Amino acid sequence: MLSSLEVKGAVISADAMHCQTQTAVLIKERGVDYVLQVKGNQKILSDEIKAFFHKTARDTSAEFDGRFYSDVEGEHGRISEREYQLLLITDWLTSANDWGGCQSIVKVKRRRTVKGKTQQETSYYLTSLASNVKEFAGFIRNHWAIESSQHWVLDVTFREDESQIYAEDGAKNMALFRRALMNMIKAHPLKDSMAGKVMRVGWMG
Repeated sequence: MLSSLEVKGAVISADAMHCQTQTAVLIKERGVDYVLQVKGNQKILSDEIKAFFHKTARDTSAEFDGRFYSDVEGEHGRISEREYQLLLITDWLTSANDWGGCQSIVKVKRRRTVKGKTQQETSYYLTSLASNVKEFAGFIRNHWAIESSQHWVLDVTFREDESQIYAEDGAKNMALFRRALMNMIKAHPLKDSMAGKVMRVGWMG
């Protein structure tokens, strides 16, 4: 898909499923930058990033100066708080060597409070950017705004959560097919909801 798209001037963001060395290399070969979420499917990299943040906070906390940003959003009893910390990659992060053009890692703490109940999570990102942390925060927020809207459609209209396909390649391939189909349906000029368009396609079949 990356090979067929016009991506000049873009910053490509992707969730952990697409956090693969070959993806990062391909993006850089296209002459653009990436923001990739790092989770357990890249365990060595994930563990090193967490350890590097811990080590920096303990030994050289001045590295965070000018590389911290936070924002708060809230309405109707819901408050979302986010804290971003950016560190430039050094030789200490040996597992980052295979990732084409990576320059920075980012730690994001999220707190969401709804009716007095608070949930918290921490995410980590690998990026080919060395931009200021506020700009980076915008890339992550924009990604999850799109991701959230897509997940709702995939869960409700395509019933992705009910899928019985668990094998790694099969699940990954079906996820790509669903997203490609969703984008094709969205692009159709017919004035109708996503569910309505899907129903019309079924009638045509």
